Amino acid sequence: MIGQLIDLIGGWREVRASMGFSYQVARSGKRRIIPIDGYRKRGLADEQWVGTGTFADDGLSERFRDFSYVAPREPKRSRLAKQDFALKR
Repeated sequence: MIGQLIDLIGGWREVRASMGFSYQVARSGKRRIIPIDGYRKRGLADEQWVGTGTFADDGLSERFRDFSYVAPREPKRSRLAKQDFALKR
């Protein structure tokens, strides 16, 4: 709790929390990545963000923003005469 108070006074602001890491920016423009305590399954930290300020998955979200998946519907009933019983087990 004292660490959070010092961070607040120092001017650190959380930009994003993802995969067990907190991405923070200071008022001066410095960036840091802090692991979140108690997070069960931690992923890899995005070190590109510290150097450039852009997240690695920003390009993916732009590319697939309008993507939607519609699962093919299988017919509810099929005629028994048209089924091949040898192939389906």
